[in-house]
Amino acid sequence: MKNLNPLLKEMTILVLISIVLGVSAQAVLPHGISLKTEITLVENDSSSVAIAAVSINPTGDGEAATNISLQDAYHSYENNATIFFDARSPEDYADGHIQGAKNLPVHAFLDSLSYLESLDFNGQIITYCDGADCNASIDLAADLKMMGFSNVYFFFGGWQAWEEAGYPIESGS
Repeated sequence: MKNLNPLLKEMTILVLISIVLGVSAQAVLPHGISLKTEITLVENDSSSVAIAAVSINPTGDGEAATNISLQDAYHSYENNATIFFDARSPEDYADGHIQGAKNLPVHAFLDSLSYLESLDFNGQIITYCDGADCNASIDLAADLKMMGFSNVYFFFGGWQAWEEAGYPIESGS
């Protein structure tokens, strides 16, 4: 019992030091670490998935790339206000994609730099992939933000949600 008291005292001191260091780091970091996570519900007729709201801003400058809803993505599509980039493989793209979308597989990003440099860096871009089980659209959005594009969104519902909604699609390369 005598050996237990010093051990508890030392553990308590270590926990208190850790708390002080953590709070101090939070206060000093320029962007901090959020203590609250927003949850976004991505759903279709048969299921729904709760995801943490993500915003991507690798350089820390300007607005972050954020998730865009199916309705907002479709509204942008209807207004011809955006470029859609399909982050999936060329084979998946050829099987079906959002009408007018460009195929930009995330693994081939560097091969597309000359094309990307010709685009308006302030224009709206929406990236997408298969849906809730695919993060390629998030990775592509981060790459585009890092390249300097300022108005980038990723559509987490992706091809699956777009197709299920009956919105315009096409196939072929």
